[in-house]
Amino acid sequence: MKSKKKDLGQFFTNQLLSDFMVNLAINSNSKKMLDPAVGMGAFTKAVYSKNPHISITACEVDKEMVASFKSHNKYPCNVLLADYLLTDLEEKYDTIICNPPYNKFQEIPKRYQYISDFENKYKVSLSGYSNLCVYFLIKSLNELKEGGKCCYIIPYEFLNTGYGTAIKDYILETNMLKSIYRFNNKMSLFDDAITTSCILLFENKKHKSIEFVNISSLEELKLCKFANKKKYPYSTLSPNEKWLNLFDFSSNRTNYNNTVKVSTFGKVSRGIATGANSFFAINKSQIEEYGLSETVCLPCITKAPDVHELVFTNSVFDSLVKNNKKVFLFNGMQATSQEDCSYIKYGEEIGANKSYLTSHRNPWYALEEKKPAPIWICVFSREKLKIVRNEAGVKNLTTFHSLYLKSNDDDFVNIMFCYLLTPIAQELFHSSRREYGDGLTKFEPNDLTSADMLDLRLLTTYDKKIILNIYSTIKLNNDESLIAELDSIFRKYTLSPVVTKDIS
Repeated sequence: MKSKKKDLGQFFTNQLLSDFMVNLAINSNSKKMLDPAVGMGAFTKAVYSKNPHISITACEVDKEMVASFKSHNKYPCNVLLADYLLTDLEEKYDTIICNPPYNKFQEIPKRYQYISDFENKYKVSLSGYSNLCVYFLIKSLNELKEGGKCCYIIPYEFLNTGYGTAIKDYILETNMLKSIYRFNNKMSLFDDAITTSCILLFENKKHKSIEFVNISSLEELKLCKFANKKKYPYSTLSPNEKWLNLFDFSSNRTNYNNTVKVSTFGKVSRGIATGANSFFAINKSQIEEYGLSETVCLPCITKAPDVHELVFTNSVFDSLVKNNKKVFLFNGMQATSQEDCSYIKYGEEIGANKSYLTSHRNPWYALEEKKPAPIWICVFSREKLKIVRNEAGVKNLTTFHSLYLKSNDDDFVNIMFCYLLTPIAQELFHSSRREYGDGLTKFEPNDLTSADMLDLRLLTTYDKKIILNIYSTIKLNNDESLIAELDSIFRKYTLSPVVTKDIS
Protein backbone atom coordinates (compact mmCIF):
# COMPACT_ATOMS: atom_id res chain seq x y z
CA MET A 1 0.00 0.00 0.00
CA LYS A 2 2.87 2.34 0.82
CA SER A 3 4.39 1.84 -2.65
CA LYS A 4 1.02 2.48 -4.32
CA LYS A 5 0.53 5.66 -2.28
CA LYS A 6 3.92 6.87 -3.47
CA ASP A 7 3.21 5.96 -7.10
CA LEU A 8 -0.16 7.71 -7.07
CA GLY A 9 0.99 10.64 -4.93
CA GLN A 10 -1.70 9.97 -2.32
CA PHE A 11 -1.65 11.97 0.94
CA PHE A 12 -4.92 11.96 2.85
CA THR A 13 -6.60 15.02 4.33
CA ASN A 14 -7.32 15.32 8.05
CA GLN A 15 -10.72 16.46 9.35
CA LEU A 16 -9.67 19.92 10.52
CA LEU A 17 -8.27 20.79 7.09
CA SER A 18 -11.24 19.37 5.21
CA ASP A 19 -13.76 21.27 7.37
CA PHE A 20 -11.85 24.53 6.91
CA MET A 21 -11.65 24.11 3.14
CA VAL A 22 -15.30 23.15 2.83
CA ASN A 23 -16.33 26.22 4.83
CA LEU A 24 -14.28 28.38 2.45
CA ALA A 25 -15.73 26.91 -0.73
CA ILE A 26 -19.36 26.06 -0.08
CA ASN A 27 -22.48 28.11 0.60
CA SER A 28 -26.24 27.58 0.72
CA ASN A 29 -26.53 28.25 -3.02
CA SER A 30 -24.13 25.46 -4.01
CA LYS A 31 -25.91 22.84 -6.09
CA LYS A 32 -23.11 20.79 -7.64
CA MET A 33 -19.82 19.80 -6.02
CA LEU A 34 -16.80 18.04 -7.54
CA ASP A 35 -13.84 16.33 -5.86
CA PRO A 36 -11.32 15.38 -8.60
CA ALA A 37 -9.27 13.06 -6.35
CA VAL A 38 -11.70 11.84 -3.70
CA GLY A 39 -9.55 9.29 -1.85
CA MET A 40 -11.38 8.28 1.34
CA GLY A 41 -13.90 11.12 0.94
CA ALA A 42 -12.88 13.68 3.57
CA PHE A 43 -14.26 16.57 1.49
CA THR A 44 -17.40 14.90 0.16
CA LYS A 45 -18.36 13.75 3.65
CA ALA A 46 -17.90 17.26 5.07
CA VAL A 47 -19.86 18.79 2.17
CA TYR A 48 -22.76 16.37 2.58
CA SER A 49 -22.98 16.99 6.33
CA LYS A 50 -23.11 20.73 5.63
CA ASN A 51 -25.48 20.60 2.66
CA PRO A 52 -27.24 17.21 2.16
CA HIS A 53 -29.08 18.52 -0.91
CA ILE A 54 -26.00 19.13 -2.99
CA SER A 55 -25.20 16.85 -5.95
CA ILE A 56 -21.74 15.35 -5.42
CA THR A 57 -19.45 14.00 -8.16
CA ALA A 58 -16.03 12.53 -7.48
CA CYS A 59 -13.14 11.02 -9.46
CA GLU A 60 -10.63 8.45 -8.27
CA VAL A 61 -8.03 6.57 -10.33
CA ASP A 62 -7.37 3.87 -7.72
CA LYS A 63 -9.80 0.93 -8.00
CA GLU A 64 -9.17 -0.27 -4.44
CA MET A 65 -9.71 3.25 -3.11
CA VAL A 66 -13.07 3.48 -4.88
CA ALA A 67 -14.17 0.21 -3.28
CA SER A 68 -13.02 1.45 0.13
CA PHE A 69 -14.83 4.77 -0.36
CA LYS A 70 -18.10 3.04 -1.20
CA SER A 71 -17.87 0.70 1.77
CA HIS A 72 -17.22 3.55 4.24
CA ASN A 73 -19.51 6.27 2.83
CA LYS A 74 -23.24 5.70 2.37
CA TYR A 75 -24.36 9.22 1.34
CA PRO A 76 -25.26 9.90 -2.32
CA CYS A 77 -22.12 10.42 -4.42
CA ASN A 78 -21.40 9.71 -8.09
CA VAL A 79 -17.90 8.20 -7.90
CA LEU A 80 -16.13 7.78 -11.23
CA LEU A 81 -13.26 5.29 -11.51
CA ALA A 82 -11.23 7.38 -13.92
CA ASP A 83 -8.13 9.48 -14.53
CA TYR A 84 -9.54 12.95 -13.90
CA LEU A 85 -7.04 14.60 -16.21
CA LEU A 86 -8.18 12.46 -19.14
CA THR A 87 -11.90 12.61 -18.32
CA ASP A 88 -14.29 15.09 -19.95
CA LEU A 89 -16.97 15.68 -17.32
CA GLU A 90 -18.94 18.00 -19.65
CA GLU A 91 -20.28 19.97 -16.66
CA LYS A 92 -19.56 23.06 -14.61
CA TYR A 93 -19.61 23.04 -10.81
CA ASP A 94 -20.48 25.54 -8.07
CA THR A 95 -17.92 24.04 -5.73
CA ILE A 96 -14.68 22.17 -6.43
CA ILE A 97 -12.54 21.01 -3.51
CA CYS A 98 -9.46 18.86 -3.87
CA ASN A 99 -6.32 17.45 -2.30
CA PRO A 100 -4.69 16.33 -5.59
CA PRO A 101 -1.83 13.87 -6.12
CA TYR A 102 1.60 15.39 -5.42
CA ASN A 103 3.75 13.40 -7.85
CA LYS A 104 6.96 15.03 -9.04
CA PHE A 105 7.45 15.36 -12.79
CA GLN A 106 9.73 12.28 -12.93
CA GLU A 107 6.88 10.16 -11.56
CA ILE A 108 4.25 11.21 -14.16
CA PRO A 109 4.31 8.68 -17.04
CA LYS A 110 1.82 10.68 -19.14
CA ARG A 111 3.27 14.14 -18.48
CA TYR A 112 4.07 14.88 -22.13
CA GLN A 113 0.56 13.90 -23.13
CA TYR A 114 -0.80 16.21 -20.40
CA ILE A 115 1.43 19.07 -21.57
CA SER A 116 0.18 18.71 -25.15
CA ASP A 117 -3.48 18.34 -24.13
CA PHE A 118 -3.38 21.35 -21.81
CA GLU A 119 -1.69 23.55 -24.38
CA ASN A 120 -4.36 22.69 -26.96
CA LYS A 121 -7.35 22.79 -24.64
CA TYR A 122 -6.52 25.49 -22.10
CA LYS A 123 -3.89 27.51 -24.00
CA VAL A 124 -1.35 27.16 -21.20
CA SER A 125 2.23 25.96 -21.74
CA LEU A 126 3.41 23.99 -18.72
CA SER A 127 6.95 22.91 -18.04
CA GLY A 128 7.76 19.21 -18.00
CA TYR A 129 8.98 19.80 -14.44
CA SER A 130 5.48 20.68 -13.19
CA ASN A 131 4.04 18.74 -10.27
CA LEU A 132 0.95 16.66 -11.13
CA CYS A 133 -1.21 18.77 -8.80
CA VAL A 134 -0.79 21.75 -11.16
CA TYR A 135 -2.60 19.92 -13.97
CA PHE A 136 -5.47 19.09 -11.63
CA LEU A 137 -5.77 22.72 -10.57
CA ILE A 138 -5.88 24.21 -14.06
CA LYS A 139 -8.46 21.68 -15.26
CA SER A 140 -10.65 22.39 -12.23
CA LEU A 141 -10.54 26.15 -12.81
CA ASN A 142 -11.93 25.52 -16.28
CA GLU A 143 -14.79 23.46 -14.84
CA LEU A 144 -15.91 26.12 -12.37
CA LYS A 145 -19.24 27.90 -12.85
CA GLU A 146 -19.33 31.66 -12.94
CA GLY A 147 -19.31 32.80 -9.31
CA GLY A 148 -18.35 29.30 -8.17
CA LYS A 149 -15.51 28.57 -5.74
CA CYS A 150 -12.55 26.22 -6.04
CA CYS A 151 -10.40 25.28 -3.05
CA TYR A 152 -7.17 23.28 -3.41
CA ILE A 153 -4.47 22.23 -0.97
CA ILE A 154 -1.11 21.76 -2.73
CA PRO A 155 2.63 22.14 -2.03
CA TYR A 156 3.62 25.80 -2.29
CA GLU A 157 6.91 25.05 -4.05
CA PHE A 158 5.46 26.54 -7.27
CA LEU A 159 5.68 29.99 -5.67
CA ASN A 160 9.47 29.99 -6.07
CA THR A 161 10.22 27.49 -8.84
CA GLY A 162 10.90 27.92 -12.53
CA TYR A 163 7.95 25.74 -13.53
CA GLY A 164 5.75 27.85 -11.27
CA THR A 165 6.15 30.90 -13.52
CA ALA A 166 3.60 29.54 -16.03
CA ILE A 167 1.13 28.77 -13.22
CA LYS A 168 1.46 32.22 -11.68
CA ASP A 169 1.04 33.75 -15.12
CA TYR A 170 -2.17 31.73 -15.60
CA ILE A 171 -3.43 32.82 -12.18
CA LEU A 172 -2.77 36.48 -12.93
CA GLU A 173 -4.50 36.25 -16.31
CA THR A 174 -7.70 34.77 -14.85
CA ASN A 175 -7.88 37.08 -11.77
CA MET A 176 -9.74 34.25 -10.01
CA LEU A 177 -7.38 33.67 -7.09
CA LYS A 178 -8.80 35.25 -3.94
CA SER A 179 -6.52 33.96 -1.17
CA ILE A 180 -3.39 31.91 -0.49
CA TYR A 181 -3.17 30.35 2.98
CA ARG A 182 0.44 29.30 3.52
CA PHE A 183 1.28 26.86 6.33
CA ASN A 184 4.58 27.27 8.15
CA ASN A 185 6.86 24.57 6.73
CA LYS A 186 7.64 23.31 10.23
CA MET A 187 3.99 22.25 10.61
CA SER A 188 3.28 18.60 9.76
CA LEU A 189 -0.12 18.32 8.05
CA PHE A 190 0.41 14.88 6.53
CA ASP A 191 1.88 12.05 8.59
CA ASP A 192 3.34 10.26 5.58
CA ALA A 193 4.99 13.10 3.68
CA ILE A 194 7.61 15.81 4.10
CA THR A 195 5.95 18.48 2.02
CA THR A 196 4.97 22.11 2.22
CA SER A 197 1.30 23.05 2.02
CA CYS A 198 -0.86 25.96 1.02
CA ILE A 199 -4.59 26.34 0.45
CA LEU A 200 -5.61 28.21 -2.68
CA LEU A 201 -9.10 29.73 -2.77
CA PHE A 202 -10.44 30.71 -6.19
CA GLU A 203 -13.72 32.36 -7.07
CA ASN A 204 -14.83 32.61 -10.69
CA LYS A 205 -15.02 36.35 -10.91
CA LYS A 206 -12.50 39.15 -11.36
CA HIS A 207 -10.62 40.00 -8.15
CA LYS A 208 -8.56 43.15 -7.71
CA SER A 209 -6.16 41.67 -5.15
CA ILE A 210 -4.88 38.44 -3.63
CA GLU A 211 -4.76 37.97 0.13
CA PHE A 212 -1.59 36.28 1.38
CA VAL A 213 -2.12 34.59 4.75
CA ASN A 214 0.49 32.95 7.00
CA ILE A 215 -0.73 30.08 9.22
CA SER A 216 1.66 29.12 12.01
CA SER A 217 -0.54 26.79 14.09
CA LEU A 218 -3.55 24.49 13.80
CA GLU A 219 -5.20 26.59 16.50
CA GLU A 220 -5.39 29.50 14.03
CA LEU A 221 -7.02 27.17 11.52
CA LYS A 222 -9.50 25.94 14.10
CA LEU A 223 -10.52 29.48 15.10
CA CYS A 224 -10.29 30.84 11.53
CA LYS A 225 -8.45 33.87 12.90
CA PHE A 226 -5.28 34.93 11.11
CA ALA A 227 -3.35 37.98 12.25
CA ASN A 228 -0.49 37.60 9.77
CA LYS A 229 -1.97 38.53 6.39
CA LYS A 230 -1.66 41.09 3.63
CA LYS A 231 -3.38 41.93 0.33
CA TYR A 232 -1.44 42.58 -2.87
CA PRO A 233 -3.16 44.17 -5.88
CA TYR A 234 -3.02 42.05 -9.03
CA SER A 235 -1.39 44.98 -10.81
CA THR A 236 1.68 44.74 -8.53
CA LEU A 237 2.30 41.01 -8.97
CA SER A 238 4.60 39.43 -11.55
CA PRO A 239 4.77 35.75 -12.55
CA ASN A 240 8.57 36.02 -12.62
CA GLU A 241 8.71 37.14 -9.00
CA LYS A 242 9.31 34.64 -6.20
CA TRP A 243 5.97 34.87 -4.38
CA LEU A 244 7.20 33.08 -1.26
CA ASN A 245 8.94 36.31 -0.31
CA LEU A 246 5.58 38.12 -0.33
CA PHE A 247 4.63 36.28 2.86
CA ASP A 248 7.24 38.30 4.75
CA PHE A 249 5.11 41.22 5.96
CA SER A 250 7.64 42.70 8.36
CA SER A 251 7.91 46.47 8.07
CA ASN A 252 11.66 46.40 8.75
CA ARG A 253 12.62 44.50 5.61
CA THR A 254 15.90 45.83 4.26
CA ASN A 255 16.41 46.90 0.68
CA TYR A 256 20.02 46.16 -0.15
CA ASN A 257 22.06 48.37 -2.46
CA ASN A 258 25.00 47.54 -4.71
CA THR A 259 23.92 44.02 -5.52
CA VAL A 260 24.44 41.96 -8.67
CA LYS A 261 23.54 38.42 -9.64
CA VAL A 262 25.80 35.54 -8.62
CA SER A 263 26.16 34.90 -12.37
CA THR A 264 28.30 38.07 -12.53
CA PHE A 265 31.11 36.13 -10.89
CA GLY A 266 30.35 32.50 -11.63
CA LYS A 267 27.86 29.69 -11.96
CA VAL A 268 26.38 27.11 -9.60
CA SER A 269 25.86 23.58 -10.92
CA ARG A 270 24.95 20.28 -9.32
CA GLY A 271 27.52 17.74 -8.24
CA ILE A 272 28.27 14.41 -9.91
CA ALA A 273 25.30 12.07 -10.25
CA THR A 274 26.34 8.41 -10.42
CA GLY A 275 22.96 6.68 -10.59
CA ALA A 276 24.24 3.99 -8.21
CA ASN A 277 26.09 5.46 -5.23
CA SER A 278 26.16 2.13 -3.42
CA PHE A 279 28.46 0.81 -6.19
CA PHE A 280 30.47 3.90 -7.15
CA ALA A 281 31.09 5.36 -3.66
CA ILE A 282 33.82 3.34 -1.95
CA ASN A 283 36.11 3.52 1.08
CA LYS A 284 39.64 2.38 1.86
CA SER A 285 38.51 -1.03 3.09
CA GLN A 286 36.67 -1.76 -0.17
CA ILE A 287 39.67 -0.62 -2.22
CA GLU A 288 41.83 -3.11 -0.32
CA GLU A 289 39.18 -5.86 -0.35
CA TYR A 290 38.73 -5.74 -4.12
CA GLY A 291 42.39 -4.92 -4.84
CA LEU A 292 41.49 -1.87 -6.91
CA SER A 293 44.11 0.20 -8.71
CA GLU A 294 44.83 3.77 -7.64
CA THR A 295 43.80 4.95 -11.11
CA VAL A 296 40.14 3.96 -10.57
CA CYS A 297 39.84 5.58 -7.12
CA LEU A 298 38.78 9.20 -7.58
CA PRO A 299 38.81 11.38 -4.43
CA CYS A 300 35.26 12.64 -3.91
CA ILE A 301 32.96 13.77 -1.12
CA THR A 302 29.85 11.59 -1.27
CA LYS A 303 27.96 12.74 1.85
CA ALA A 304 27.58 16.26 3.23
CA PRO A 305 27.58 15.10 6.91
CA ASP A 306 31.16 13.87 6.41
CA VAL A 307 32.30 17.49 6.08
CA HIS A 308 32.32 19.44 9.36
CA GLU A 309 34.99 22.04 8.61
CA LEU A 310 34.47 25.33 6.81
CA VAL A 311 37.71 24.82 4.88
CA PHE A 312 38.24 21.37 3.40
CA THR A 313 41.98 20.68 3.22
CA ASN A 314 44.11 17.70 2.25
CA SER A 315 44.63 16.85 5.91
CA VAL A 316 40.85 16.76 6.45
CA PHE A 317 40.48 14.45 3.46
CA ASP A 318 43.25 12.17 4.78
CA SER A 319 41.44 11.98 8.10
CA LEU A 320 38.24 10.84 6.36
CA VAL A 321 40.20 8.17 4.50
CA LYS A 322 41.71 6.97 7.77
CA ASN A 323 38.22 6.80 9.32
CA ASN A 324 37.09 4.61 6.42
CA LYS A 325 34.55 7.10 5.05
CA LYS A 326 33.35 6.61 1.49
CA VAL A 327 35.41 9.39 -0.06
CA PHE A 328 36.36 7.76 -3.35
CA LEU A 329 34.47 7.16 -6.58
CA PHE A 330 35.11 4.09 -8.70
CA ASN A 331 36.11 5.35 -12.14
CA GLY A 332 35.81 2.32 -14.40
CA MET A 333 37.06 4.23 -17.45
CA GLN A 334 40.54 4.09 -15.90
CA ALA A 335 40.47 0.34 -15.20
CA THR A 336 43.95 -1.16 -15.69
CA SER A 337 43.93 -4.47 -13.83
CA GLN A 338 41.96 -7.69 -13.70
CA GLU A 339 40.72 -6.68 -10.26
CA ASP A 340 39.32 -3.43 -11.65
CA CYS A 341 37.45 -5.34 -14.37
CA SER A 342 36.16 -7.82 -11.81
CA TYR A 343 34.65 -4.95 -9.83
CA ILE A 344 32.82 -3.79 -12.96
CA LYS A 345 31.41 -7.30 -13.37
CA TYR A 346 30.39 -7.24 -9.72
CA GLY A 347 28.45 -4.03 -10.41
CA GLU A 348 26.56 -5.79 -13.19
CA GLU A 349 25.80 -8.71 -10.90
CA ILE A 350 24.15 -6.41 -8.33
CA GLY A 351 22.28 -4.45 -11.03
CA ALA A 352 24.23 -1.19 -10.73
CA ASN A 353 24.11 -0.95 -14.52
CA LYS A 354 20.30 -0.96 -14.61
CA SER A 355 19.39 2.32 -12.91
CA TYR A 356 18.01 5.11 -15.08
CA LEU A 357 21.30 7.02 -15.28
CA THR A 358 23.65 4.07 -15.70
CA SER A 359 21.43 2.39 -18.31
CA HIS A 360 21.59 5.55 -20.42
CA ARG A 361 25.41 5.81 -20.28
CA ASN A 362 27.86 4.08 -22.58
CA PRO A 363 29.66 2.44 -20.96
CA TRP A 364 27.41 2.35 -17.90
CA TYR A 365 30.32 2.77 -15.47
CA ALA A 366 31.54 6.04 -16.99
CA LEU A 367 31.42 9.06 -14.68
CA GLU A 368 30.38 12.61 -15.49
CA GLU A 369 33.30 14.86 -16.37
CA LYS A 370 33.21 17.64 -13.78
CA LYS A 371 36.10 19.67 -12.47
CA PRO A 372 36.56 20.06 -8.70
CA ALA A 373 34.73 23.19 -7.53
CA PRO A 374 36.55 25.69 -5.29
CA ILE A 375 33.39 26.25 -3.20
CA TRP A 376 30.64 23.81 -2.20
CA ILE A 377 27.10 24.82 -1.26
CA CYS A 378 25.01 22.25 0.57
CA VAL A 379 21.79 21.34 -1.27
CA PHE A 380 19.58 21.04 1.83
CA SER A 381 19.56 23.00 5.06
CA ARG A 382 17.27 23.71 8.00
CA GLU A 383 18.68 26.98 9.24
CA LYS A 384 22.04 28.20 7.99
CA LEU A 385 23.15 27.30 4.48
CA LYS A 386 26.33 25.23 4.67
CA ILE A 387 29.25 26.67 2.65
CA VAL A 388 32.62 24.90 2.31
CA ARG A 389 35.89 26.11 0.78
CA ASN A 390 37.38 23.16 -1.13
CA GLU A 391 41.14 23.74 -0.88
CA ALA A 392 41.87 20.05 -1.42
CA GLY A 393 40.52 20.10 -4.98
CA VAL A 394 38.29 17.08 -4.29
CA LYS A 395 35.20 16.38 -6.41
CA ASN A 396 31.68 16.13 -4.97
CA LEU A 397 28.47 14.21 -5.55
CA THR A 398 25.03 15.88 -5.66
CA THR A 399 25.00 16.25 -1.88
CA PHE A 400 26.70 19.59 -2.60
CA HIS A 401 26.23 22.10 -5.39
CA SER A 402 29.43 23.32 -7.05
CA LEU A 403 30.23 27.02 -7.37
CA TYR A 404 32.58 27.63 -10.30
CA LEU A 405 34.03 31.14 -10.53
CA LYS A 406 35.13 33.04 -13.61
CA SER A 407 38.27 34.07 -11.76
CA ASN A 408 40.65 31.39 -10.52
CA ASP A 409 42.59 33.87 -8.40
CA ASP A 410 42.88 32.34 -4.91
CA ASP A 411 42.40 35.68 -3.18
CA PHE A 412 39.12 36.30 -5.00
CA VAL A 413 37.91 32.74 -4.31
CA ASN A 414 38.66 33.18 -0.60
CA ILE A 415 36.91 36.57 -0.50
CA MET A 416 33.85 35.07 -2.22
CA PHE A 417 33.87 32.22 0.29
CA CYS A 418 34.09 34.63 3.23
CA TYR A 419 31.18 36.63 1.84
CA LEU A 420 29.02 33.50 1.43
CA LEU A 421 29.53 32.63 5.11
CA THR A 422 27.93 35.87 6.30
CA PRO A 423 24.33 36.49 7.38
CA ILE A 424 23.98 39.16 4.68
CA ALA A 425 24.75 36.56 1.98
CA GLN A 426 22.41 34.05 3.60
CA GLU A 427 19.63 36.67 3.74
CA LEU A 428 19.96 37.39 0.03
CA PHE A 429 20.08 33.69 -0.84
CA HIS A 430 17.05 33.10 1.34
CA SER A 431 14.73 34.69 -1.20
CA SER A 432 15.68 31.98 -3.72
CA ARG A 433 14.94 29.04 -1.43
CA ARG A 434 12.54 26.19 -1.98
CA GLU A 435 10.84 24.99 1.17
CA TYR A 436 9.92 21.44 2.13
CA GLY A 437 8.15 20.09 5.17
CA ASP A 438 9.70 19.74 8.63
CA GLY A 439 11.57 23.03 8.22
CA LEU A 440 13.71 21.72 5.35
CA THR A 441 15.02 24.19 2.76
CA LYS A 442 16.46 23.35 -0.66
CA PHE A 443 18.38 25.46 -3.15
CA GLU A 444 18.56 24.58 -6.85
CA PRO A 445 21.64 25.53 -8.93
CA ASN A 446 19.78 27.95 -11.21
CA ASP A 447 18.10 29.63 -8.23
CA LEU A 448 21.49 30.28 -6.66
CA THR A 449 23.11 31.43 -9.90
CA SER A 450 20.33 34.00 -10.39
CA ALA A 451 20.27 35.09 -6.73
CA ASP A 452 21.38 38.55 -5.60
CA MET A 453 24.70 39.15 -3.87
CA LEU A 454 26.97 42.05 -3.01
CA ASP A 455 29.04 43.37 -5.90
CA LEU A 456 32.47 42.33 -4.63
CA ARG A 457 34.17 44.62 -7.15
CA LEU A 458 33.33 47.52 -4.81
CA LEU A 459 35.58 46.26 -2.01
CA THR A 460 38.48 48.52 -1.15
CA THR A 461 42.03 47.16 -1.09
CA TYR A 462 42.09 47.75 2.66
CA ASP A 463 38.92 45.69 3.25
CA LYS A 464 40.18 42.90 1.01
CA LYS A 465 43.32 42.58 3.15
CA ILE A 466 41.25 42.38 6.33
CA ILE A 467 38.96 39.75 4.80
CA LEU A 468 41.90 37.60 3.68
CA ASN A 469 43.47 37.83 7.13
CA ILE A 470 40.19 36.65 8.66
CA TYR A 471 40.09 33.79 6.14
CA SER A 472 43.51 32.62 7.34
CA THR A 473 42.21 32.60 10.90
CA ILE A 474 38.95 30.81 10.00
CA LYS A 475 40.98 27.94 8.54
CA LEU A 476 42.34 27.29 12.01
CA ASN A 477 39.44 28.41 14.17
CA ASN A 478 35.76 28.32 13.23
CA ASP A 479 34.75 31.24 15.44
CA GLU A 480 31.32 32.86 14.98
CA SER A 481 32.78 36.21 16.01
CA LEU A 482 34.95 36.11 12.89
CA ILE A 483 31.90 35.63 10.70
CA ALA A 484 30.21 38.53 12.49
CA GLU A 485 33.26 40.66 11.73
CA LEU A 486 33.10 39.66 8.07
CA ASP A 487 29.40 40.49 7.98
CA SER A 488 30.03 44.01 9.27
CA ILE A 489 32.54 44.57 6.46
CA PHE A 490 30.32 43.34 3.64
CA ARG A 491 27.07 44.77 5.02
CA LYS A 492 28.27 48.37 4.98
CA TYR A 493 28.49 48.17 1.17
CA THR A 494 24.90 46.94 0.82
CA LEU A 495 23.62 49.76 3.06
CA SER A 496 25.72 52.51 1.48
CA PRO A 497 24.53 54.65 -1.46
CA VAL A 498 24.27 52.96 -4.84
CA VAL A 499 27.48 53.10 -6.85
CA THR A 500 26.71 54.14 -10.42
CA LYS A 501 30.19 54.48 -11.84
CA ASP A 502 31.59 51.93 -14.28
CA ILE A 503 33.28 49.17 -12.28
CA SER A 504 33.70 46.66 -15.07
